[in-house]
Amino acid sequence: MSEPEEQKQAPDRRLTSFGLVIGGLILLVTLLYFMRDLLNPLAVGVAAAIILWPFRENQAARAILLSGGFLLILWLFSRLAGVLVPFVLAYVLAYMLNPLLDKVEAKWKVPRWLGALTMTILATGVVALLVVLLVPMLVGELEQLASDIFYAMSDLRDYLVDSAILERLERAGVVDRDVLLTNLTELVQDQATAIANSIPNTAQRIVRSLSSLFQFITVGAITPVLFYYTLKDYDAITCRLVELFPRHNGSRNYLKIAGRVVGRYLRGQLTISAIAAVIVATALSIFGVPFALVIGLLAGVLNMIPNIGIVITQVIGIAIALVFGEPGLVKALIVFLVLLGESLLEQSVLTPKIQGQQVGLHPVLIMLSLFVFGSLMGLFGLLIAVPATALIVTAYSHWRDELTLDLGQRENDSTLERMRNWRRRGSKEQSVPQRVRLLSDDPPTAPSDPENDPA
Repeated sequence: MSEPEEQKQAPDRRLTSFGLVIGGLILLVTLLYFMRDLLNPLAVGVAAAIILWPFRENQAARAILLSGGFLLILWLFSRLAGVLVPFVLAYVLAYMLNPLLDKVEAKWKVPRWLGALTMTILATGVVALLVVLLVPMLVGELEQLASDIFYAMSDLRDYLVDSAILERLERAGVVDRDVLLTNLTELVQDQATAIANSIPNTAQRIVRSLSSLFQFITVGAITPVLFYYTLKDYDAITCRLVELFPRHNGSRNYLKIAGRVVGRYLRGQLTISAIAAVIVATALSIFGVPFALVIGLLAGVLNMIPNIGIVITQVIGIAIALVFGEPGLVKALIVFLVLLGESLLEQSVLTPKIQGQQVGLHPVLIMLSLFVFGSLMGLFGLLIAVPATALIVTAYSHWRDELTLDLGQRENDSTLERMRNWRRRGSKEQSVPQRVRLLSDDPPTAPSDPENDPA
């Protein structure tokens, strides 16, 4: 066939292919409509991937595949959350204890399987001991606290009736005594009822989430086994998980950077929080402060929230001591001094010794991240705000050249290349905490390169 005839037939072939694609899409949409009762996101995602796979070389098609895959993974995690709990818990524990096992293995030449088995036995024993000893005490204190709050709220009306302050305000014409008492009584009773019912409702939700006692026992029995195998083969499992993520510039170094940032923060912060909880609970118990275990647990959990956590703990702890302590002012002063002492010990000794350098975020950025994540995800957002922000800043530092929006005249290629080389040399000389920061040290103009500078 001659070349002119092939050129004439090429548009016809393209038109035929286009028509087949359109016809196939119409048939697929029709089929999806009639199967809408049987469809789920997994089936739709697989069908979309099959359609887009032949066009995977196209950037738009790749973006759709990646975004759709990300959403599909989130959906699968939400549906399989109950099944994945022991696996995630085992991997997180292995992630936290793997550096310790590596040191033991290197220093004492202990076989990997023996070290993993020993740590599994110790970790299981510690968790079982905490469950047997602390959980009944904690539940008892929470129930007693809810009961005391209920009765304290009920007695508040009598206190307001006998208060001389309301009489003076009424004589001055500032308030109407009867209306104020009625409104306050209704508000107090509603809040007291809500507080009194919160613990039983929470317990019921926990029981319903476990579905059955058999499932709870199964999860408790299988988690140590999963933890042992995950810790023993941690490096191999981590390599396989890393391979699931896409490459950037031919490597996955961004995952190593993110892992170091988050790992150092979580290991150090969890250790410090556990020490803070033990110190506060023990000290308050020695001084006879009521609900010392609740305040100590609160101090440990809120210790994960920088700056704001200690303030919240102080307010709640002092309020509990004032209302239920005998005498209230003395117990409140004890709570204040204990929490203040723990905070000073943490800042001067625990954090430098255990956690070392911080994640490198500016205090203003930390406060902003706490408010943003807290408003979006509540308490869970406050707990993950700092490591999540560190990951975001790390990702931005890694991809900022690709994320540059060039609205003005483009710089010449040699200038851009010198800037990138300067950044690479600077990043290699700096540690991870120094690279993760709010403000960049990049100069406003490209530095001179002796090798490429004509001068």
